[in-house]
Amino acid sequence: MTTTGWIAAFIALIVSLYVTRRAIEWALGQRLIDVPNERSSHIIPTPRGGGLGIVAGAIIGLAPLAMASMLQLRLAGALACGCVIAVLGYLDDRHSLSVRIRLAIQALTATAALALLWPLPPLQLPGITVLPPLAAVLYFLGLVWLTNLYNFMDGIDGIAGAQAVAVCLVWTLLATTTGIASVALVLAAANLGFIRYNWPPARIFMGDTGSAFVGFELGVCAIALAAETATSVLLWLIPLAGFIADATSTLLVRLVRGRRPDEAHRSHLYQRLARRFGRHSVVTILYMVLVLVVLGPLTLLTLGEAPGNAATTLLFVVLALSLSAIGLGAGRDDG
Repeated sequence: MTTTGWIAAFIALIVSLYVTRRAIEWALGQRLIDVPNERSSHIIPTPRGGGLGIVAGAIIGLAPLAMASMLQLRLAGALACGCVIAVLGYLDDRHSLSVRIRLAIQALTATAALALLWPLPPLQLPGITVLPPLAAVLYFLGLVWLTNLYNFMDGIDGIAGAQAVAVCLVWTLLATTTGIASVALVLAAANLGFIRYNWPPARIFMGDTGSAFVGFELGVCAIALAAETATSVLLWLIPLAGFIADATSTLLVRLVRGRRPDEAHRSHLYQRLARRFGRHSVVTILYMVLVLVVLGPLTLLTLGEAPGNAATTLLFVVLALSLSAIGLGAGRDDG
């Protein structure tokens, strides 16, 4: 990690702390308040829109990397597409946009980001390499899903920001010789500044402004990591397996039970665990430990293997975690 990378991360942290603190006052003045209802995991009306701190910290923190030529122009452009996602999230926080509008803009933004990252890294499965046109479609679907998945997983205090910090730290440590390591460190710092005010009990929520932005940026970074290290993008998704399994298994169970995918609920595993433990912090720390103690080392072990083996590892981990989540009631309402 270069000195410039550490300076950029420090700037991201300071900006995020300042903007998030100011966002609390701004949200209160604008009456941008998340009022608890029967589907909420909180009981106190809380300002939302704190994701502005993450966005500001990330964008301003990445500037020194760009000025030092440590950030490729096409990657910078792809990451900048996240600003569109952040604006879309902000508008949704304020006006509750329709699902069709959100998905349409997300699809266009994902397409633009992938075009900027072209040529995309090969997508390898055990024994085969997916044809480039099909791989591009899968990258597109994965980026849109990760954007929304992260929004779904931002339902209790601290969890979304802490997960981003943990994942980005793993990426920074494992890809330390790449330019993406500095980008990941900046994203970790931007989320850390927000966590200062989002740690249980939260003083402000991330909102769609931040959650969709973070999910999108993580997806772009995973693709860039695969391209720069000549590995599989699936390798870099292993640290995100906990979030992927929780969100995906919950959605599938609810669809099987005849629920609408856009219906508000609190049946994700992390939400059920928060009610069981009676504390958000326990679950937030649990998910963070899963990344740092289990999924991170597993990613390291898979790093030296054939690229196709990453798919097997990711599938096995996501399947195991999904079955565990379903067994613990993910997707089922309990009031």
